Amino acid sequence: MAEEYVRPYGPEAPWNVPVAGLPRHPQSELYRDRLWYDAPRGHPGNFLLSFHECTYPVYYVEDATGEYPVKARYRTANLDGKRIPWNPTWRPAPGTDAQIILLDPATGREWNFFQVEFRDGVVHASNANLVEGDYRTKEDGFAPSRGIGVQYLAMLVRPEEVAQGAIRHALSMPIRNTDGTEYVAPATKLEHPGRPPGIPEGMRFALDVTDEEIEEWIAALPPEVRQMKSYARILARALREYGWFITDTSGGAQLQHEAWVSAGEKWSALGLDEVPRDLLKGLVQREHIYALVPSDQYPE
Repeated sequence: MAEEYVRPYGPEAPWNVPVAGLPRHPQSELYRDRLWYDAPRGHPGNFLLSFHECTYPVYYVEDATGEYPVKARYRTANLDGKRIPWNPTWRPAPGTDAQIILLDPATGREWNFFQVEFRDGVVHASNANLVEGDYRTKEDGFAPSRGIGVQYLAMLVRPEEVAQGAIRHALSMPIRNTDGTEYVAPATKLEHPGRPPGIPEGMRFALDVTDEEIEEWIAALPPEVRQMKSYARILARALREYGWFITDTSGGAQLQHEAWVSAGEKWSALGLDEVPRDLLKGLVQREHIYALVPSDQYPE
């Protein structure tokens, strides 16, 4: 893996486009309220950070120990019956989704695995795909991957970019109340037809906050969290400048960071051993959230 982290995907990938100059959604208040009241678990505005469950570890082909066969259950899996580079020590994130991202920086290949387990010399998975295109330059989605139909690596927060001082892309937020009749660009599919009215996957939100409001929030953080203020500032600015997309259906609303099972040492080196899951409390307020138009309506 290269020492200097380079943001994946092309500059016109919707999640890599800053929100400045993008139109607000004409029903912004409706979707803001659906997000605030219905998307989280527990209570309104309970937007959490995920470093363990409901997120993705990232591994590299250079660390593979050999090539192993894949046995996949879903018909959308393009790797079923094929052999792939793998390391039996690789582990998915905890939880029922058990997902893994595998990358080859030399060629731009990205593999996505859902409910994966290495057993008896075979990579078993519900879904297993080599994503079409080159993750270094790709600017569109991949329907077989997750609810939104966009590959896993897109929008994932990684420790290398936090170490560099900025997250230069939108974040990924799975929620409880995805819509069952509609999805919007950059989403490429409808995940759960027939669900009640909610928020279409692919909907983008952002925060309307000033630098002063961010600093006031940081100053009010509990003493044991203030050593994380650099990360908090980076995260807050990303939510203002790039926002987040609704990417999947989950038991709650959370912003996905590279999973601890692959990135724990790097997160720890940044002083982020025990980031409070509710760190954003006080920053993300209902009146500061707004929705943007779908990405196929962005200005030329």
